Amino acid sequence: MVNNTTESHCVEEKSFTDLENSSSGFPKFAGKCIGDLLFLEIFAGTARLSKVARDTGFQTLPIDKTAARASQIFIAQYDLTEPEALQAVLDILHTEKDRILAVHLAPACGTASRAREKKLTAFAKRGFKVPGPLRSTRQPMGIDGLSGLDKVRAETANIVYAATAKIVEVCHHLQILCSVENPENSLFWVSPAIEETLAEVGGHSVSFHNCMHGGARNKLTKWWATDKTFEELRVLCDGSHSHAKWNPNPVGKNLQFPTAAEAAYPILLCKRIMAVLLKYAIQHGAQNPVNLQMQLPGSATTSHRWIIDMLPKGKKLKPLVSEFQEYIFFLNAVNCDPEASTFFTTQPKGARIVQRQIQ
Repeated sequence: MVNNTTESHCVEEKSFTDLENSSSGFPKFAGKCIGDLLFLEIFAGTARLSKVARDTGFQTLPIDKTAARASQIFIAQYDLTEPEALQAVLDILHTEKDRILAVHLAPACGTASRAREKKLTAFAKRGFKVPGPLRSTRQPMGIDGLSGLDKVRAETANIVYAATAKIVEVCHHLQILCSVENPENSLFWVSPAIEETLAEVGGHSVSFHNCMHGGARNKLTKWWATDKTFEELRVLCDGSHSHAKWNPNPVGKNLQFPTAAEAAYPILLCKRIMAVLLKYAIQHGAQNPVNLQMQLPGSATTSHRWIIDMLPKGKKLKPLVSEFQEYIFFLNAVNCDPEASTFFTTQPKGARIVQRQIQ
C-alpha cells in the first residue's frame, strides 16, 4: 500500500457508461447534472458530511432526531424509532430514487461500544460512575440483568439498528448506493438485524484508521457499502505520527469520554468521501459543467432565456472561461491535510483542490 494521496487537477470530467447498473440501458444519472443529485445522511449528528457534500455541489438531506449538534445546515428531524418517521424516510427513497446519489447511515454506537468493557478501576475507586457493558458478542441485543436507563438505551438502540437494516434493504432493492459506518470492533455489527441484512445484501467493507484521514486518534473505522465504491479509503495507520489519547476526563462527578468527539467525521475524511462520490456520479452519467458553454442547452431560444436571468431558483451559471489559470498535480502524505501543506499554502490566492484520489 502506498501511503500517498494524489490531489489531481483537471479541466474536464469525462463520463463513463456503466450499462450493467441500469436496467434501462443508460447510465444511472444520464441527463442529470451534479447539482441535480441528492445525498442523504441519516443519523447525521454534526452533519459535516452533508456540509461538504453541499460544498461539492450536491443537494443534501441530513436526517437526525435532533438538530442540537449541527450548525449552519438544515436538519430534517425524524426519530427513526417511530414507525411513522421511518416510513416517511422510506417514502423519500422511493420518490427520489432516480436522483439519489447515495445514502449514508452512521447509527450511534454508544450501547455497542467496546470501550464499556474497560474496568477503569482507578476512576471507580475515586467515586466516579464508570459505565459498564450493555451488550456482548453472545448477547448482542443486551446482556441479562439490564434495568432502568441502561435497559431503555439498549432497547432504543435495537430499534434504531432494525431501522438501519430496513433502510439498507430498501436501498439495495432500489439500486441506490448505500453505506453504513461504525467502529470496527463495535457490537453493532453483530446485532441480529444488521448481521442478517448485510449478509443477505452482500456488499463490501473497508477498514481505515481515522488518523490517516485527518483524525486526531487511531480510531479503526469500518465502512460497509453496497458495492466497492469506497475501496480507496482503505488505509491503516503507518505509525509515522502521534495520536491524541483516549483517556476519559473527569467533569464534576462524571467522566467525559473522547469517543463522543470521535463520532464527528474529520473534515479531510468528508472531503475524500465526497471526492469518491463525485467520481461515482460522473462514472454513472452525471455531468459536471465547468464553464458557461457546457451549461447552456442546445436550443437558441432556451439559451436566451437562461442568459436573461430567468434561471430556475437556485441555479447558478459558472464563468464563461475556467475560473483557474492552471491545473497542477501534486502528491501529499495520506495522513496530512493537503490544504495545510507547504506546497498548497504557497499557491496564489483562490487556489483550491478540485479532485482527490488516494493511491
